Amino acid sequence: MGSDPMRRFTKGTRDRLERIEEGLVRLSRDPDFKISSDEHENVCDIVFAGGGAKGVAQIGALWAFDKLGIRIKRLAGTSAGAINASLVAAGYSTDELCEEMLDLDFMQLRDGFWDQRLPKMARIIAVSSSYGMYKGDNFQKWLEEKLVEKEANTFGRLPLHAAGMLAELDRKDSPRLQIMASDITHSCEILMPRDLVLDRYGNLRAPSFPVAAAVRMSISVPFFFTPYRLHHSLIVDGAFASNLPLETFDRKDPEEVRWPTFGMNLVSDPSPPMDTGDLFHFGLAVFDTMRYGQSKMSYMEYPTRICRLFDIPTGDVRTLDFGITRQHKERLFVNGALTVLKTLKGEDGAGIRRIWNFDTYIKLRKRWSFPPMDEPFL
Repeated sequence: MGSDPMRRFTKGTRDRLERIEEGLVRLSRDPDFKISSDEHENVCDIVFAGGGAKGVAQIGALWAFDKLGIRIKRLAGTSAGAINASLVAAGYSTDELCEEMLDLDFMQLRDGFWDQRLPKMARIIAVSSSYGMYKGDNFQKWLEEKLVEKEANTFGRLPLHAAGMLAELDRKDSPRLQIMASDITHSCEILMPRDLVLDRYGNLRAPSFPVAAAVRMSISVPFFFTPYRLHHSLIVDGAFASNLPLETFDRKDPEEVRWPTFGMNLVSDPSPPMDTGDLFHFGLAVFDTMRYGQSKMSYMEYPTRICRLFDIPTGDVRTLDFGITRQHKERLFVNGALTVLKTLKGEDGAGIRRIWNFDTYIKLRKRWSFPPMDEPFL
């Protein structure tokens, strides 16, 4: 991982990224551009949405943040977003993430390619007995190895010092990382490491819990990966609870906000058509439709939410396109970078609709913050 990964993109992609970088440089020099408070200059929290193979686009968005000199305090993510969040939280740089994205064959993260080999009836039997075609062991092993390389494979070992894209984090603001998954046994979310200490999960010691195991829970797409058993609970993909838990790190009092939380969303409207010819693919299609519907309905049209969302278009790439081509990867990467530039310049037609400015954002927060009610609705 010593060479410049940009050299490995095709010339057309490099040319587009060079133009985007020029725009980012101009934006960074604009006197109105201000990411965070004067005391905490150019830092933010980031929450990554789920979206399977589409998550490559979020790496392009991170590349744009890096070019702007923005550093990250805390991260959260669901499913594919949890993968990106965990790697950044471990201290990986954007150059390292780019190389990993270009080199990794996503197909290798599956345990066996059973859906290719087995006839339809055998697939139905396999899914009905294990609730998923793949164990997820290959993925968990791969991620564990990547985190061990940075000596950051448990929640307690994630760095609080500056590393990669990370800003230094005060211990009182930790944990560095939160992973969203769904507990279908108790019909609720599980946010890790926050909830690992609960009785229903066996009062686990959160600092020593493996990050790769938490991310493995978060990516457990029903019928695709088998659910993860945690104590007496079955845990599946975090999208059932929240595909983009944007308000994970929010402070209720606008006066106490020191930096923003940005959300990296992945959108295709509508999603590309999916095969529904057997129970396995029917289940995956139901899940993807649920994820799509939640992404469309989860956010009320509050300026304070819209102005901090990066809605990255993902075109014809589907959630489970593990055979994604190099061309698709590059296109998603460029979309992520371009979306950051347009959103922070106020050119996406939503939210602040002007150059991102922290002081303007705080004014919006104050205007759209509602005091808690003394009594609930009857």
